[in-house]
Amino acid sequence: MSRIPAFLEHFSRLRLGIVVDDIGAPRSAVVAPAQEIPTEAVNRALALSGGLTFVALSPERANAFMLPTMARPGASQADQSPSATSLRLLATVEAREGISTGISAADRAATLRVLGSLEPHPRDLIKPGHIFPVETREGGVLVKSAIPEGALDLVRMAGFSDAALFIDLLGASGGLMTADEAAACASREGLPMALLSDLISFRLQREPLVSRAAEAIIPTRLAGDMRGVVYRSRIHDVEHLALVKGDISSADPVLVRVQPESTVADVFGGEEPNSRAVLQASLRAIAARGSGVFLYLRRAFLDERGGHGQPLPGERPAAHSPMMMREYGVGAQILRDLGASRIEVLSSSTRSLAGLASFGITIVSQHPIPGVESGREHCV
Repeated sequence: MSRIPAFLEHFSRLRLGIVVDDIGAPRSAVVAPAQEIPTEAVNRALALSGGLTFVALSPERANAFMLPTMARPGASQADQSPSATSLRLLATVEAREGISTGISAADRAATLRVLGSLEPHPRDLIKPGHIFPVETREGGVLVKSAIPEGALDLVRMAGFSDAALFIDLLGASGGLMTADEAAACASREGLPMALLSDLISFRLQREPLVSRAAEAIIPTRLAGDMRGVVYRSRIHDVEHLALVKGDISSADPVLVRVQPESTVADVFGGEEPNSRAVLQASLRAIAARGSGVFLYLRRAFLDERGGHGQPLPGERPAAHSPMMMREYGVGAQILRDLGASRIEVLSSSTRSLAGLASFGITIVSQHPIPGVESGREHCV
């Protein structure tokens, strides 16, 4: 994870960098802070990219500038909803003063400086124009893994205001650059490059994502009395539940089961996924040990289109998907808060759980869940 600090160090000085989406559809962009951006930086970004000039704005800044959503001509009302497109485009803008055609690098830089000013003033802009503002999601890449959110996160983390220039990088054929082409471009131009996956992991490791909301003793049929601790997510409107059995404060590794919800299967059962059987078997195993933690993670998230979503029954996210990375991060923070930093994992899955180590959790061993066939559980 040292790549993000190195990126930020160079980016703060050069005020120009490249961000690559290595999670979703291949896409990369040149990125710069809009705050006090010089004409030379805009000219260089335009020369490198060849795409449209977008500016990622936080919801607060978009509201401060009173920028309406840009409707697409001929589209129905349903098509105009935030979930209908991956980009929440706002009305195009131009600086009110100091502009000629609006196309030159100097004119675009003037508009960008208005958008990135420390004190937004809506009267400093006119509509329409040649700059395309995009409203990002609250929570950045921890909510939506996309170039606009990544660009704004990096610009903010580098110490600039919440407005980030980003322009898609185009290859020689006119299509979007591949990740390898973007890496070659960054090397050739001496620019720092950041991957969205690195940025997500970096933020997950360093930012508090959950807080304790409530505690109570919960009698269970399978494991007896357990201490229930509810954790409130800071980035999603959900609560996660940790069931703690016995004393886990000793130096011994803690037996842990981390299970994301699968509501239908958990309540009514079923073969795929057999998460209800896994849940019950895990509680029995923790009871037999006399101590341990069963961590039940709720799944509510903003999908890539911006709408609220739940995983479909049986859906298993890829090991390096944003959903899985967030589950690793949230689960690790809850376990650390409970005092369980060295754990024995209950998992009959063949999937590697090495990802937990990067979040400060040491996996001492992994045990199959009694009665659960290997590879057939629904788990993190």
